[in-house]
Amino acid sequence: MEVAQVPISVSRTKGFRMQTTTGSKFPADRELLSPPKMHGGCLSCAWRTVAAGRGVTTSFVYLTAFLLAASSVGTAGTIPIPRARPEIVPEQSPTPETAVAPSPCQLRLAEVAVFEPLPPITGPGECKASDVVKVDAVLLPDKHRVVFSPPATLGCPTADAIVQWISNDVAPTVAAVGASLRSVESLDSFDCRPRNGIAGAQLSEHGHANALDVRSFKLTNGGVIELNNAGVPKSLRERLRDSACARFSTVLGNGADAYHDSHVHLDLMTRSNHYKICQWDVLDLAETAALVAKKATAATHIRAEMRAASYVPLPRARRIVNTEVAALPWHSSPRISLVTYAEEQTVAVGPWTIAVSYKGDKFENCSMNRSTAELGITFFRGEDGLLLVLDSQKWKLERGKAYTVRVVAGSRSVEAKALAESKSVRIALVDRSLNERLRTADVLEVRGEGETLRVPLDGSTAALGRLETCFDKNSRAGVETNPFVAPRLKP
Repeated sequence: MEVAQVPISVSRTKGFRMQTTTGSKFPADRELLSPPKMHGGCLSCAWRTVAAGRGVTTSFVYLTAFLLAASSVGTAGTIPIPRARPEIVPEQSPTPETAVAPSPCQLRLAEVAVFEPLPPITGPGECKASDVVKVDAVLLPDKHRVVFSPPATLGCPTADAIVQWISNDVAPTVAAVGASLRSVESLDSFDCRPRNGIAGAQLSEHGHANALDVRSFKLTNGGVIELNNAGVPKSLRERLRDSACARFSTVLGNGADAYHDSHVHLDLMTRSNHYKICQWDVLDLAETAALVAKKATAATHIRAEMRAASYVPLPRARRIVNTEVAALPWHSSPRISLVTYAEEQTVAVGPWTIAVSYKGDKFENCSMNRSTAELGITFFRGEDGLLLVLDSQKWKLERGKAYTVRVVAGSRSVEAKALAESKSVRIALVDRSLNERLRTADVLEVRGEGETLRVPLDGSTAALGRLETCFDKNSRAGVETNPFVAPRLKP
């Protein structure tokens, strides 16, 4: 595109005027103003502007151009400079003065385990521990890893003892039968709670990160060694028990109480004279069946007594001492018993009946029972924990057999064993979370392979509370003590 050249002529009175190449002029009312070029390179020219219908003098044009140039220069001089970016200070790694040095125990543990140091435990309450670690895996001498599932939070000395036991005792024992370890299935490690989860009991060693509950060892070939499973070779479990009892101050498994039927408890509790507790009965299938039959017979007998004559005997009252006879000199005291018993009575809590069982003068357990159309239901609370007995006249069970069932209360579901008599089964309720839900759930389900039994739990909150009170009062009433020996401590 070509641009036509436009000649410009100057008039003293009319200002600047343009002409085309043909010599014709713009009309008078289309006069254009153009300021002169500025010196110093500030402006090379100004845009031409049409002044329509006005007479603009040359002086006015020059003044306007000068003011525009000065304004441009002033504005250019006040343009703000961009704010400087803040200086980025790189993060500083901990200096030797600020970093926490690993303890001697952690230095030893690093050679045989994969772990993470944790801050000290400072509560709640008396739950405290120092030099705490979270152990993820054991490093065997061949560098094979045996993982903890889930990882265990322990004090370093306890973690070191557990790792040494697995590396030097458990792994070689398993290797001797042609297998190798893959993982350790653990239950509780650190857990701020009383012993066995019973309110008011002494603080558990779990609350000091000084204990670990081990359920089983899983193998690389897919097999599982359940420590309290009678189906696992007895000799293998005996070697595991003996090695554990040699290393730990407390070992509780099957036979210790109902709380440890499903796992083995290990801890390093300090006692006077280095006293140790090793309570882990390793039984084979025949021995287990005989024990189950014996306990089931006893439970059935107790159940039959409670149903007799349509009433259940109530807890025996606390012993009453005849103080007048007791105050007499020993040589003049008549040969009569100083102890008598108050009259027994029955306690009903909603649909449940609370009762107690004595064998002679020795307290055995407290119970709460009820019946539905086809099912008798009894919860026993004794030294071994909480036990559920179900019976029905329609059942024809295989005596001595342990049926695998799933027990469900609310959102909690656990696997358990139902130990059978011909007309009844006995289920040890050892899961703390499940037992807590018995107080709030509407029904307890016992799911077998052929049928689901439904145990109604209406009124169970108050009844279970009374059951626990019954056990506490009766188990303490006749306790005999020896002030000359150290008390037997139970984790």
